[in-house]
Amino acid sequence: MPSTVPSLLLFSLLMFNMAVLPYAQYVGARAYILQQRMECKGGKVYDIDNVQDIEQCKEACRQFDCDAVNLFQVGEFAFKCEILSFVSNLQPANGAACYYAQDAVGAGGNNNYNGGFGYPGYGRRK
Repeated sequence: MPSTVPSLLLFSLLMFNMAVLPYAQYVGARAYILQQRMECKGGKVYDIDNVQDIEQCKEACRQFDCDAVNLFQVGEFAFKCEILSFVSNLQPANGAACYYAQDAVGAGGNNNYNGGFGYPGYGRRK
């Protein structure tokens, strides 16, 4: 039976407007910057339903070398994360938070202007 403590922690973080989420998370050497009450849009490569711990999302991000992770509250004590291979833009979303890689800003996925994130190829690690 999974512990409810990590779920309660995620719930409390999201319920209190995610004010206590850390400004940055690190996956390896990459810094991911928090955007509260925002959803990153881009190339979704993986979903995790019934998230028990933020480490599940970080590990999936590491495996996919992701550019962003969306966190969603989908029920009173239910959470989901989405792993994105690239970020095209951000959209306001209640009950959500997005962490995007600082070095991914300006990268884009289709070699075109990407909705306010700059021109592709600039700022992305190679």
